[in-house]
Amino acid sequence: MRTIILTLTTLLSFFTSQAQTTYEECVEQALKATYADSLDKAETLFKEALKKSPADHRNSLIFYNLGKIKASQGLNDNAIEYYTLALNNVPLSVPILMARANLYLEMGNDAKAYVDYCNVLDTNPENTEALAYRAYINTHARRYDQARMDYERLLKLSPDHYVGLLGLALLEQNTQHLPKALELMEQLIEKYPDKAELYSIRADMEAENKQPELAIMDLDKAVELSPENSNYVLARAYLHLEKGNKSQAKKDFETAISLGVPRSGLRSELKQCK
Repeated sequence: MRTIILTLTTLLSFFTSQAQTTYEECVEQALKATYADSLDKAETLFKEALKKSPADHRNSLIFYNLGKIKASQGLNDNAIEYYTLALNNVPLSVPILMARANLYLEMGNDAKAYVDYCNVLDTNPENTEALAYRAYINTHARRYDQARMDYERLLKLSPDHYVGLLGLALLEQNTQHLPKALELMEQLIEKYPDKAELYSIRADMEAENKQPELAIMDLDKAVELSPENSNYVLARAYLHLEKGNKSQAKKDFETAISLGVPRSGLRSELKQCK
């Protein structure tokens, strides 16, 4: 929760009147409570500060912090309300826009998240996090040309950006450009050779590209790196079954069951392995 705090210096400036000092004391105590993860106490103190000086221009930071508290408690609607109150005073604050956008995205409200990410990028065109999320939203909405522009812009700013490279590779797969997708996956695996998910994703592309042997090899590596992941084992089992490797398929199905996959859901597959 320490990331809740924007800056101490912004909030804790000196005031000349007793009323302002009281406001400062409430804020200071609220910050200390936040550091101690005493969030209920912090919320009470932040709200007391708002009562002391309801028109203070720095209240936007209090609203922001209250939003972070509510988000951490899973009260997303309340968090959105506080972020919006904060943005009423500072409509182009990048940290607050990003906080609201990320929460909108988490809540499945892609449209509102998209608007906030656009506003962030209007203010800071080189914000790689906003570019990555906007590209993701565009891909999800099948606005592939816009998504590609965002990913390419992101990778120009940060050529090794993991999410950017992976997102662009998946975009190429979605648009039936498998050779380009596989080329990007090769780059990713060279840069991040210990990430099991990359081998699994490339295996899916290889299977789609009618290269089951290569797909099985990549799934072998994924399972080696993450032996407890039943999804990798199952994917390999289905490929073995498709190729007629019944003994290997059965072994993988049994391993998946040992990892928690219900046997009842694999009865048909196990029969095919006989």
